[in-house]
Amino acid sequence: MRGAALSIVLGTFTLTTLATCSGPAKPGPDPVKPPIADPTKPGPGSGSQAWDEHGDPCADPCADPCADPGGGEGSKVEKWTPTGPDTAYETFAPPWKKVGVGQTISFSTAVIDQDLDETRVTVTSMPKTAKFDAITQTVVWTPSKEDQPAGKFVLEVRQPFRKKQDRIDWSIEVTDKAQPEPVAERLSATIETLLMIREPKRLEQINKDWPFDKVLLAGAEGFKWQFSAENRAKLTGTLEKQKLFEGFLTALAQTHKNPRLDPASPKFDRDVFGDPAAWKIVTVRPRIDRAWTEMRIVYQAVKAHEPVFAMFRIRPVVEYVPATPRPDAEREANNKIFLGMVAKHLLPNGAPSDKFLKDEVAHGKAVAALFNELMAFEDQKKAEYLKTFVIGIALEARMGGGSARNPDGQYRSGDGWGWSAQKPFQTPDGTTQQYVNVIIPGFWTETVPSPDGKAWIPRCASKFNPEDPSHEKGWEVLCRKTMGFVDLPDESGDKVKGGRIDANNLYLRHKMKDMIANDFALEDGRRDVGEENGMTCSQCHIRNFAMHDYSDPANVDPSKGKPATKNRRIDTLNFQIVPGAKWETFTLEFLKHQECRGKQMYDQFLPGKAKGLGCPLATKK
Repeated sequence: MRGAALSIVLGTFTLTTLATCSGPAKPGPDPVKPPIADPTKPGPGSGSQAWDEHGDPCADPCADPCADPGGGEGSKVEKWTPTGPDTAYETFAPPWKKVGVGQTISFSTAVIDQDLDETRVTVTSMPKTAKFDAITQTVVWTPSKEDQPAGKFVLEVRQPFRKKQDRIDWSIEVTDKAQPEPVAERLSATIETLLMIREPKRLEQINKDWPFDKVLLAGAEGFKWQFSAENRAKLTGTLEKQKLFEGFLTALAQTHKNPRLDPASPKFDRDVFGDPAAWKIVTVRPRIDRAWTEMRIVYQAVKAHEPVFAMFRIRPVVEYVPATPRPDAEREANNKIFLGMVAKHLLPNGAPSDKFLKDEVAHGKAVAALFNELMAFEDQKKAEYLKTFVIGIALEARMGGGSARNPDGQYRSGDGWGWSAQKPFQTPDGTTQQYVNVIIPGFWTETVPSPDGKAWIPRCASKFNPEDPSHEKGWEVLCRKTMGFVDLPDESGDKVKGGRIDANNLYLRHKMKDMIANDFALEDGRRDVGEENGMTCSQCHIRNFAMHDYSDPANVDPSKGKPATKNRRIDTLNFQIVPGAKWETFTLEFLKHQECRGKQMYDQFLPGKAKGLGCPLATKK
């Protein structure tokens, strides 16, 4: 990620122990705009918290014992006591070795703990020219001459349940000249021109053709075909780009409870977030590896110091409600059409192009041509479902959605990261549409062989399965029975319902117990078959283990038994949706996985169209 979210370890780093102390989302009720908390502007060491003798953050006698941490519905900090050995938390030093006088940089102080332990990070010392926002876990620094030869930053990390308190020291050299932003090196034509298109020159034309608000409008216009004919008839209002954009920002502000994102707040950061032109395409990702292939196009709020991403998911086939009677025919049409478009524009002679790799402008025109053809697609004379459909927007941002807060709004713990999804549903009066937060599609809690015995498929675990005599009453509402997976549990109110936000500090019992029961650990290779690798958004984006072993067929074929080994451990993936200062190990392995699956999809649906694709993971080491 750019600037603030990069996870390369550079500069001087010291740790000192001070003490051992994705299917279609369900529509929710009519959207109601809740009040948005007003986070303070904390400085070094602000937001002090009284811990009780047991290290319990919910025991402050002067505060609501378990206040809403700012993560949306069902986001109370849970008193979850982890079992098993303690996995050490991980920190990620700034990507900058050097910075120039007068040059503004930003970086994250967020800490990842695979056990999801309550973790509080505070900057206790930094140059006077730096600012720290604890809610978003972001340092912004414009060094002056007085900061030479280096800026020193001291962090305090506390884990009350583990009774740990540590000090971390970072140092960044200050030079007279501005320094280039660290950027991940260029890789192969398969990655750069097909799977993860992210270099600026390759994106210039598509950015000109498709400003952010234009895609919002196109997405809403196409989404109406998911509504019933009766509901479509009520759409008498005119869709306006500005209103759709403002609705998108309002929903994002609700996710993070951050008024800087809210157009109705006096604290709205209009210059950074309020101009659609300041949202730029930073990655184009043709997902040729999925069961339903699709285009993913990633925008970023490029003026923000914090990473804020919005990813559109687009297919040439409409998702109807209720479902059409021939889903197999729809899937076949979807994949043939989309894979054909990708081959036509990005695979000259059936292979990734070294010419495209060298000629960024020519490749950029091909990328734009692919997207323009996809967005204009319609062939409803052949079938009513043949029309471009924007499934929705997946949101990932470090704007406070994953930070627990004290009753006064100050930061208490967490890493700031939050995930959500939006769709352009009809407004309460039915006359127009508005982008709103939706229930996040569910995740795997159990896996079983498919009816034909050829694949692993998800099944709702017994707690959520209404057909299981041991299921817990009320929890069956989270089970998407036809799909076999379970939504995140929002337990606010009287009844369990699906959650609209994911973050590391939320749903701890669900993540640390219910999802991994039935001998189904997070590092089980069979999870790789599912959306988000069978995990929640946050779990997938902080994973510290690799893709499954392709040499063990049991990971994908039930007839071979259960996988013999778990996925191997690797460096933690630090929320990377696009490559930043370096390529993460998991990202590289996942791209190899996409090539392998992409080859399978072409062989199945368009034989001979992508002869140049291989499967690098199939080669035994």
